[in-house]
Amino acid sequence: MSDSGDAFDERFNFRLEIPATSDDVAANELPEQTARAGARTRSRRTVDGWRVPEGLNVARVPVLRRPILVYAFEGWNDAGEAASTAVRVLVSQREHDRIAWVDPEEFFVFTETRPTVRPARKGQRRLITWPAIEFFVCPDPDQSEDARDLLVVVGSEPDLRWGRFADIVVDLARRVGVELVVALGSLNTDIPHTVPVHVSRSATNADRHDLLRGQRFTRSNYRGPTGIVGILASRLGDRRYPVLSLWGHAPHYVSASPNPQIAVRILRELVKVTGLQVDLESLDASAARFTDQVREAVSRDPEAAEYVRDLERQYRSSRRDEEEDDIGDEDSGPTDGDLPSGAAMVDAIEQFLRFGQRPPGSNASSGEE
Repeated sequence: MSDSGDAFDERFNFRLEIPATSDDVAANELPEQTARAGARTRSRRTVDGWRVPEGLNVARVPVLRRPILVYAFEGWNDAGEAASTAVRVLVSQREHDRIAWVDPEEFFVFTETRPTVRPARKGQRRLITWPAIEFFVCPDPDQSEDARDLLVVVGSEPDLRWGRFADIVVDLARRVGVELVVALGSLNTDIPHTVPVHVSRSATNADRHDLLRGQRFTRSNYRGPTGIVGILASRLGDRRYPVLSLWGHAPHYVSASPNPQIAVRILRELVKVTGLQVDLESLDASAARFTDQVREAVSRDPEAAEYVRDLERQYRSSRRDEEEDDIGDEDSGPTDGDLPSGAAMVDAIEQFLRFGQRPPGSNASSGEE
């Protein structure tokens, strides 16, 4: 199932113009070469008057106007790659400049977050892309006093040294004068794909920013494992930054990535709260095609269709009997209760999204998540 993303992209024409994590030269650097580059950066001690933290490579320190920090990370915090897709779409629609990136040797275990390889153009060697976390500046095209520039952090969730990484983000936020923090994530839940996409909204220190003041937010009651998205939100909140957290809820049985249906809903909520200008037309079209394909996949499998009907009954019952229960900003996985296992349906939908139909001789009961 790990290759479903590529198959999904081709089938749904969902290739977005997003900034590459590295150019062809950087992608082929060995980790030790990257480390040496980081050492050279650190040996300068300061960049534009800022002492560079260990493990970070900095090209420049920008001067920003009323900046908003937006971040998302691929991995455990990113069901259906919805949050990271939303951030990359946001970056792609503005002029952007990569100002900093982490040394992968410092923050990743390559047996856990592996480098990827892809063919190069004819006559060139294959390209290796190392895990990355990058910092982009996206200036607001508005030249008025209301302009708000973006500082965007996006990449793979680090495997190591979360405390040091959080210190780097907090230090850079302080340096460029961040006024508002927006954390984006997505989680798997038991919500069926046939109901409107739900996005949880919570905020810390909301009274400290005019965009959040007076808005209605829910309080998260989540207890359990957390990811780097939650760690950063907590660390920045402790530093008195106003932090807005938006979490999209993805049906746990639809694991094809990226999931534009969730991504566009996250972005729409971001626009609603912050007033940022984002063109959602192409992403809306991709979401509609995605929804049609999932609907067709489910209709072809009786067990899948019955499972979705069970989820719909559970959803309607919870809506009738009590106020909507916000699941929180994180989740360790679905809680099916008495519902039948969705593993067979996950496999059936994955096969359909990959090949357009159930493979000959397949059996709905034999799939594995």
